[in-house]
Amino acid sequence: MILVTGATGTLGRDLLPELRSRGVDVAPLSRTPAPGVRVADLATGSGLHAALEGIDTVVHLAAGSDQELETRTLVDAAEAAGVAHLVFISIVGIDRIPFPYYLQKLAAERVVEGGAVPHTILRTVQFHPFVVSTFFAPQQRLPVLFTPRLSVQPIDTLVVARVLADLSLGAPQGRVPDLGGPEVLTGVELARAYTSKPVIPFSLFGKTWAGYRAGHHLVPHNRAGGRTFGEYLAARPE
Repeated sequence: MILVTGATGTLGRDLLPELRSRGVDVAPLSRTPAPGVRVADLATGSGLHAALEGIDTVVHLAAGSDQELETRTLVDAAEAAGVAHLVFISIVGIDRIPFPYYLQKLAAERVVEGGAVPHTILRTVQFHPFVVSTFFAPQQRLPVLFTPRLSVQPIDTLVVARVLADLSLGAPQGRVPDLGGPEVLTGVELARAYTSKPVIPFSLFGKTWAGYRAGHHLVPHNRAGGRTFGEYLAARPE
């Protein structure tokens, strides 16, 4: 049986049906009781021992306010429960771009690497919905659209879900090759796909933006298939 943390998130909502379509017995983990859900709190460890009973593989998608602590709690509990495989989703460039969220993810990744549970780590680029919700949706009421002057390689969560399903059903592999989206687009290209409003590119300074400008968040040598950003936008509900 596979336990999925963060099962109600953007990626989790695609991973659960992907696993079930393959005949896998899968259990989502949540802090909120619901039918078919195993209840536990990763921050405190409450309920985690019971939630891991009968679990062979854990896919860790959850990203709470203290990722390092929650991941350590999960890894320790998984070791005690005899879990055979821990699959962890991570982000491309977290060791080269000092963005605070990336530093949290890197700390969590190192907990997985240093733990006793055999593991697989997949780093991907940002998901299509992230580009919309982070860059563009907050600007809906503005007459123009500001966009960062950098390149982005967004990926379809349906593709990531299929890759994670493959990895979770296989043997632990350590860190596997980073996975990028099907195309690398500039911020202006992304913005023009999203809106007909005038687009104004902007730049920021500092080590974080220098890392983005250098392309440390991109994987041009390993492009996944799946929907492009434009195809994702066209398929969204109105």
